[in-house]
Amino acid sequence: MRPALLAAALLLAPAARAALPLPGYAPGQMKAPPARMGTPLPGYAAGEHSEAFPSSARFFGGAEDPLDTLAVGGEDLRDAMAAPPGLAQLRYGLRSRLESDRLAAIRAAGRPRDVSSVPHLTGALLRLDEPSSIRAAAALALGRIADRVAVPALAEALKDPVPDVRYAAALALGRLPADGVATRLEHVLKGDPSWQVRYAAAIALGRTKKTFAAQALAKALADDASWQVRQQSARSLQDLPTERSAQALAAALRDPEPSVRAAAGTALAEVGGPAQHREIANALASETEPSVKAMLALAARRALQLP
Repeated sequence: MRPALLAAALLLAPAARAALPLPGYAPGQMKAPPARMGTPLPGYAAGEHSEAFPSSARFFGGAEDPLDTLAVGGEDLRDAMAAPPGLAQLRYGLRSRLESDRLAAIRAAGRPRDVSSVPHLTGALLRLDEPSSIRAAAALALGRIADRVAVPALAEALKDPVPDVRYAAALALGRLPADGVATRLEHVLKGDPSWQVRYAAAIALGRTKKTFAAQALAKALADDASWQVRQQSARSLQDLPTERSAQALAAALRDPEPSVRAAAGTALAEVGGPAQHREIANALASETEPSVKAMLALAARRALQLP
């Protein structure tokens, strides 16, 4: 899978738990990803994680300081501000033969609640003769608009043959306040062949705040073959504090992957309560990885602070 969409997780996942995609591992490396509380976790076998998360640099371009759009030659400040692009610019850009022009037009679109651009972005998203970079960027723009009118197109994009596009569509759907979104994401989490897409679905399910989604996340936490998906499922369950979530997180304290155990302990602490504190304390007593022990110790203290 080509590198594409790292920034998407930052833009579309909750700020407190941005769920940064974790890079793959080249053969011979013994490097673990940063854990959620900033402590590296050991225990990775060489060559196990060869597939990297996508990066969305090509979708979003470099960071731009809004102050760069101001003229400094004594002009009035209001006149110096760059005007936001309109529908005419989007339509004109999408007619260009150059992929770079079409991408630029899509990047400039997608202002919150600006539904006037939805038909044009939908057309770009669903045209399979467009490059996958265009389709994925259109999905992300629809997510920025965050209006339920985009749900049908994004749901259709979950069937796109390119994982990059499905990844973007799943993240975007997590921003849309519409009935049926969580159910569609559950199907992706359960059955998409790409672990990156399932990872995006786990992020998005946590954002929906639908408590029934805890069932699908709990199953992914217990059964998914990818430790990255299990780790993100634990983080998302933190946003759905149900009894089912607490049970699944407690069971994940015995996961064979250190990073999953650490994420489960941190999430379980946020659920709070004496029962969760006991589960974390028991896991801490039997944990052998020093970095995970440190995180569980912090989680145990956090659990005591919550009612």
